[in-house]
Amino acid sequence: MAEPQPILAEPPAAIPSITPNGQAGQKKQQHNQNRGPPPHTIYVRPAPIRTFPLPSFYPNNPVSLFHLAYAWLGQIFSPPPAEPSAVLQGTWSPETSSVHVTDDKVIRSLWEQGFYGKGSLSRSEPNWLKREQVRRGLQETHVSEVMTAQRRDERLRAKWERARLEQELIRQTREAEQAEQMRLEAKRTPASGKPKRSTPKTRKLCAQQDFASPTGPNELLALPNSLADLAVHHNAVGKIPSVWATLPPTGPLEILALPNSAADLLARSCTEDSTDVPSLVDDQEDSDDDEETSSGQDASVSSQTKVNGTAPAVIPGLHILRARMQKSVRFSSDVGQATFGVADPPSPSQKVEDQKKSDGDNTPSDIIVNKEHLQLMPEEALWLSFGLGALVVNDPLSGRQLSTRELLALFRQHSYFPPRDGPDDLDLQPDDGFLLHYAVYHHFRSLGWVPRSGIKFGVDWLLYQRGPVFDHAEFGLVVVPSYSDPYWRTVGKSNPQKKWEWLHSIIRVLSHVMKSLVLVYVEVPPPHELEKSLDKGFASALKLYKVREVMIKRWSSNRNR
Repeated sequence: MAEPQPILAEPPAAIPSITPNGQAGQKKQQHNQNRGPPPHTIYVRPAPIRTFPLPSFYPNNPVSLFHLAYAWLGQIFSPPPAEPSAVLQGTWSPETSSVHVTDDKVIRSLWEQGFYGKGSLSRSEPNWLKREQVRRGLQETHVSEVMTAQRRDERLRAKWERARLEQELIRQTREAEQAEQMRLEAKRTPASGKPKRSTPKTRKLCAQQDFASPTGPNELLALPNSLADLAVHHNAVGKIPSVWATLPPTGPLEILALPNSAADLLARSCTEDSTDVPSLVDDQEDSDDDEETSSGQDASVSSQTKVNGTAPAVIPGLHILRARMQKSVRFSSDVGQATFGVADPPSPSQKVEDQKKSDGDNTPSDIIVNKEHLQLMPEEALWLSFGLGALVVNDPLSGRQLSTRELLALFRQHSYFPPRDGPDDLDLQPDDGFLLHYAVYHHFRSLGWVPRSGIKFGVDWLLYQRGPVFDHAEFGLVVVPSYSDPYWRTVGKSNPQKKWEWLHSIIRVLSHVMKSLVLVYVEVPPPHELEKSLDKGFASALKLYKVREVMIKRWSSNRNR
């Protein structure tokens, strides 16, 4: 079999999709074009190498033996056509303790052929350049992060709409109860027609008549920002501001004293002077009241008409308060709208001008420099360099290529904090973080799994069956060192002791995201055996680390009886 060679990713050919005739078929075809080719056509190769495997041999089928011999002899006498060998290049970064890859083709190759690394400006997949092109309107395609932001925005709008409908239902119920109460109060009104004294209940109804609870962004923006704004509101309605309203919020008590809603604000205004707010009556007004109000007189003076023997429900200075609570924001003349979505491109008329201003030269406006690089974890870099031979890591100062032994020493030193890079700190132990984690990474990569960093869920590794593009991770791994060799008992070192609260918290987190916890025990060899094996090579030293897997499930009294 021919020796595997590293290859670079090539853009897959577009697969034509067969859709029925009509407008629906055209929309579906356009939607598929925006999303791009299917994932299984992009992520075909599981590693950045090209191999030529032999056919399978079946003992119960003698013909397969001849097929195997024919293929083997064919590769010996007529090897496969030679392909350009491309060794991937990376640079070690001591600041981030990772290997940086800046070539665009190498970045796509490492991601599409094994899901290695993480984009420095992305969540995982290095697609900053693609997102920037979509944002500027230069390309129409599917971007996962943009779609995620759109789905979150839609869910947020649905929650606001649901809250608005609930508040609307509550408001209608309160209006019905208010109308019934006003009808009963109108029957109990004295014959003299004098207005009754304001009560807390009537003041609350007064506040709820014209204002609703904040059920959206506009209502939240209408609330005052400080107690100083409340003083302005009080002056607007013709009241003397109280002492607490003139002080800015400088502590928790002042912040808690702010009203929670516009109804609370109006209720406080009614509370300070109950004589200014008459009792609530029916909303009927005569034509004389409309004429007096439209003439510009104050509402408290203009609306003196009695309905059913009581004063009308008019709040003094309410129109001034409403005008004051409407916040205005000034935008530049170049801004076309006030709100922008994540996936919305800028204005087409300003796109070229803004790019020319930012460039300041004759560079074409549709050329975007990729500012993102790929970050490889030390375990991923050593696997690509030692396990596959597809990556070369260069020194950031001299630019020379680092050997496997130098990479191993460098990664082990940076597994401690602070890094042990001095001549007196080279006493590296067999149980350092890098050797334990790389043994686990090498083990599962050899079995065909795709390990990724699991710090998001409080574990060491996440295991994907095919990759993060196809499905979610199935298992969360926690690496636990095991000191079962007699040497460790002589030096007084034992296995780490964890409390059950620690284990229960990790299981609780993983169970909420439909993942199973796996404790991976790694047998730590003695130091003298490790040093002897390292002299022979890293492959012999890696054989000393044995891996045991223990799956733990959450115990539930309802399910496990």
